Amino acid sequence: MTGTEQTLAGIALFADLSREQLAEIETRCRWYHLAEGAQVFDKDSDSLDVYFIVGGAVRILSQALEREVALADLQAGRYFGELAAIDGLPRSARVIALTDCLLASLDGPGFRALLLHYPEVGLRVMGRMTGVIRDLDRRVMELSTTSEAQRICGELLRLAQPMVDRPELWHVADMPNHKDIAAWIGTSREVVAQVIGELARDGVVKRRGMGLSITDLPRLRLLARAA
Repeated sequence: MTGTEQTLAGIALFADLSREQLAEIETRCRWYHLAEGAQVFDKDSDSLDVYFIVGGAVRILSQALEREVALADLQAGRYFGELAAIDGLPRSARVIALTDCLLASLDGPGFRALLLHYPEVGLRVMGRMTGVIRDLDRRVMELSTTSEAQRICGELLRLAQPMVDRPELWHVADMPNHKDIAAWIGTSREVVAQVIGELARDGVVKRRGMGLSITDLPRLRLLARAA
């Protein structure tokens, strides 16, 4: 990641700005190279910076009872941390580097001034917040109305894609580890391992190298919807 250029040109939030406008914002940013697994900031911290992902990816995590739940994985071109910058309150989530990262940060007052100076940027921030609210509404509904097994089956369906050479067959080419799946659906990795093991014994899925073949797609869909 050390070879990544320190520029905000790839940040979607600034798509409407000129190169000169971007250059002015870049001079006000601080730049960070972070290793995979490094923490950007913790929940309840009082930092107000907004971060722009120039290279790499981060994961946003929140605490649910005794478990950490993954709220989002953000790739290069995205940004995060705007809530604290806008309302001045402590951080609502923890953020870690999912891969080696290059981040640029802008302090909270500077970000608020940016929104006032460039209305088109402010509208993009509002659009992103609307999407976050809708996604959280969906996830709360899933957590309150579905079982852990249903959510695991649903996550496998979300990850699965048709095979290139045999489109009638579906698979998860690069299967996430059980801990990552558990973080996404709000359960433990032991439960994930148990449910996937049961699916394999029932002939619904089959391990294939680092991936997972869906051997009975209709059955998996039924299990994801079952009461």
